[in-house]
Formats: sequence, C-alpha cells, structure tokens
Amino acid sequence: MMKNFRTLFLLGLSLVLLVSCNPKQTDDLNLDGLNQVSQYESRPFDDVKRAGVFYQIFVRSFADSNGDNIGDINGITAKLDYLHDLGVTGIWLTPIHPSGSYHGYDVMDYTDIDPLFGTLEDFDRLLSEAHARNIRVILDYVINHASINHPYYKAASQSLTSSYRDYFIFSKDPAQDIADGNIAMIATEGGSGYESGQWYDVFSGTKSYKYHSHFWTGSFVDWNYGPVENARESGAYQYIVESAKFWLDRGVDGFRLDAVKHIYHNATSDENPEFLRMFYEDLNSYFTGKSFFNEPLYMIGEVLSEHNEVAPYYKALPAFFDFSSWYRLEYAIKNSHAKWFPKDMLSYQAEYAAVRSDFIDATKLSNHDETRTRSALGGNDEVNLGRTKIAGAILLTSIGTPYIYYGEEIGMIGKKDNGDENVREGILWESAATDSYRTGKNPANRNNTEDKIGTVESQSKDSKSVYNTYRYFLRLRNTYPALAYGTMALPEWFKDSDSSNKQVMAFVREYASEKLLVLHNVSSKESVYTFTASNIVAIGDMNRVTYQKLESGDYQVTMPAYSSIIFEYK
Repeated sequence: MMKNFRTLFLLGLSLVLLVSCNPKQTDDLNLDGLNQVSQYESRPFDDVKRAGVFYQIFVRSFADSNGDNIGDINGITAKLDYLHDLGVTGIWLTPIHPSGSYHGYDVMDYTDIDPLFGTLEDFDRLLSEAHARNIRVILDYVINHASINHPYYKAASQSLTSSYRDYFIFSKDPAQDIADGNIAMIATEGGSGYESGQWYDVFSGTKSYKYHSHFWTGSFVDWNYGPVENARESGAYQYIVESAKFWLDRGVDGFRLDAVKHIYHNATSDENPEFLRMFYEDLNSYFTGKSFFNEPLYMIGEVLSEHNEVAPYYKALPAFFDFSSWYRLEYAIKNSHAKWFPKDMLSYQAEYAAVRSDFIDATKLSNHDETRTRSALGGNDEVNLGRTKIAGAILLTSIGTPYIYYGEEIGMIGKKDNGDENVREGILWESAATDSYRTGKNPANRNNTEDKIGTVESQSKDSKSVYNTYRYFLRLRNTYPALAYGTMALPEWFKDSDSSNKQVMAFVREYASEKLLVLHNVSSKESVYTFTASNIVAIGDMNRVTYQKLESGDYQVTMPAYSSIIFEYK
C-alpha cells in the first residue's frame, strides 16, 4: 500500500543522548485548508469517506429554509454540503411525522410529514441530494407508542367493537388484568408489572376503561402486539411494518428504533429481542434489491442500559447505541483517569461479538435525551473546552461506529435537568445579521448564544475551535482505514495493575498492513509518556504534542493538557 508519511530524521544517535523531532509549525495556518489542528502531516485525503460516521439531526432545530424559525427538510438539504465536508456518511432524522408535540415522538400519521417540516416531495429531494453525496438517511421510527391523536386510537377509544380496538392496550382494572396474565405486553414476572402512573382514563367513548402509556404521559398510547409468538398476526404489527415499507419504497436507508426495551415490559426477557428480530427480518427481506447503496437494511435500536443488558439484543438487530462507552468516557475525562477506557471498550465489544459476529457498536457522546457533552464535562470555561475537544478526538479515533449529535461539533451546551428543550436548541450558523437558516422557535436558544459558543462560521476560522477539531479528526478517520474500521488492541507495554500515567489513554488501531498508535491525554496537566517501538512517524496531533527518541531506544512523548497524537507504528 502506498504511503505518504513525513520522514523522521534522527540526528546522530551515536553522538547525542537524545534527539528531538522537529514538527511542522502552524503559525501560518491556512484556515481555509483541511489541516487546521495538527502540526504533523497526514496522508492526503483521497475523497473516500470510510469512517461511516452518522450525524443526528433534531429536525426542528437544525436549519430553517422558509423564515418561520423552525427547522425543516429543505433546510437540511441546504446544509448537505456542510455535512459532506464535515465527513459524515449518514444522517439520522428525529421524527418528521405529523405530531402534537415539538419533539415528534407522539406520531399521528406514520406515512406523512409534519407540514411544519415540508412535504413528501421535499423529502424525496433530500434523499436524492443526500445519496448523491454518499450520505445515508435513516428515520426515527417509534414502534413502542403512538399519539392519542392518531386516528386509529381515536376510533379504538370510541367503541369496544372498533376494528382498531386490539391495536392498543385497554383495561377496566389494569392491576387485576396484569395479575391474571390478561395483558400480554406487560409481564407478570420479571417486569415492572402494574404501575398506576402508566394508566390513563379514556376521556371519550369507552370512558370506563383506561389506556396504557409506559412513558407516564397521557399524550402517548402504547401499541398492543399481543403475545410475541403471535405478533405477526396483530393489526398493530402489520400497520407498523406496512408504514415502514412506505418509507423504504421512497428510498430511505434505514431506521432508528426508539425505546425498544419498552415494547414488551420485561426489558430483560427474550420478548423484545424476538419481536425486533422478526421486525428486522421482515423489513430486510422486503428491502433486498431496493437499497441505493446495495446494502442490507440499516436498523439501529435504542436500549438505554449498560452493555451487559444491551448485548442480548444483538440477536435481533445489527446495531445498537453504546451508552456504556459514553458513561466510561465521561468519567475518564472528568477524573483524569483514562488508561483503562480502551480495555472497557474491548470488553464491551467482546460481549456483543459473542451474540452477533457482525455487530455494529454505535458509539456516541450525548444525544437529544442527554445533557450535552460540553455541559456534562463541566461547563463553558477553557478547561472544559479542552475536555470537549478531547472527547470528540477520542470518539473519532476509537473503535465503534460514531454518532455525532448536531451541534456537538461546535461545543453547544445545555443541561437536561433544566428541561429537554435545553439540549435541543438551534445551531448558530452565522452572525445574527446574516444567518438566514437560524432556528429558535420552540425550543428557543436560551443557552447557546454567539457570545458563549460562537457560530459555525466563526469557529471555522479558528484553527483551535471545537469545529475544526471534529473536522480534522473526522478527516483522519475517513483517510486511514485503521481508524475507520480497524481492530483495537492494548499496546504490548500496557500493564493493568500499573496506575502510572493514568491520565493517558493508549491504544493500537490496525487494518491490513496499517498499524497506528493513538495517545490521548485527558488531564489539565502535561504528561510525559514513554514507550518502546522500533519506529514511529507522527501523522496527526492536537495541542502541539512533541516526541523524541532516547538513547535507550525508547520514545518519549510530551503531551500538553487535553492533547492527542497518532503515530504510524512498528
């Protein structure tokens, strides 16, 4: 394989005790160029996006094309070049269906688009333009519950003889019906059983009944698929499957499935995995031959649990979000305790591989239901800006298939405990005077302002910005197959019982003949890291990492606070 690496000159090893490497300086950075973070030269990017990175878009808050301050489909289409340049190969859209809420998770029609977001024709154009840029489009698909304003629920609640009555869960005495085993969706053993706060009075028609909503909100009503072994025969299942086919026929590349451990109410039983396996197989067989990219159906599930509870679900779907990796990474960065993070990641992947050999481990930082990364790591000062950047660098150099929540690439802030709206605010694209795509209507921008965060435009001109950190490490991941889809291993000098240099994370990424050593210092203090290798060549760094070869033959790396370096390694 051809390589274009910077030559490392060792000047007179026999005459001096140590020799320092002289990196390319960046005082005269071309801010329009691609190499905006590192002082070392990487292989030129060949325009092949290898990394498989997805970008989550909260549609309402991304880009407004028509001046109503609400993000829409045409706004996303207008920003596809931005996403392409950033280096993503897929976008996940939060629910675009007609809904009674700002967040869209109470779906009223599974085969249409909320008029606030545009039309089906607008969506078709988005698909066409995204595919032309090698960007997949997956839709958030809510199969646990619907809106109480869904026409099927309205009809079902009005009459015991409605043809849609069995699509939902009704009971006059939920506690007794659950105890008697009359409600197949809710386990009598091993599950949550009867929860009074999950039952709501039917307010019209069959008012002596209650309906079930797992998420403790009367605006949701749970679908009833019946016993899992008979779910295919249920009207609810057939409706959800046929509605999904509607989107596959239009060219959608896959689905993100919301809250899948809550479909059946024993999250650790085989019911949900069995249901999801059936759902995936039915849709994947339909999808065969329809893919624009000639690929299997992409379907990813949300199981908001630790790795050990996620692993059994891999028997059902190819991909799941990895919440455990973010929990461990947040701890590692906040406590300057990063040495064992790669070992944790390897152990999680071993669990997943034991269930499914072709698993997709969807790594992430924050998402629309979590405190934003920058806020979770401590706030808005310079120290926490460093933490934010190192988190992105680790995400984009580690194993897994990364997801980036919109706005993470500019370090947006927001705490979930002050309301979900605070983690779903609009991106600031340009200064207010010229920003024609800015959103800000439900939710409004209360936290993310120009003076606190800056804009995409202003950060693109700052070589040390969060934006250019993400852009740079995404470019590296797209350039080097070892970073994109290579294996991870602990370096041979790793000692589990040795707590020295615990603030430095070290791991090896390898694919075919390409072998890379990745180092990250997650501390606010400088760290000196020493290791043995026959030869190393730096291909990228952040925050001016330097290295030298000692007389002993070992390499010594000096890592400033919140810094990273990647070596070609032998």
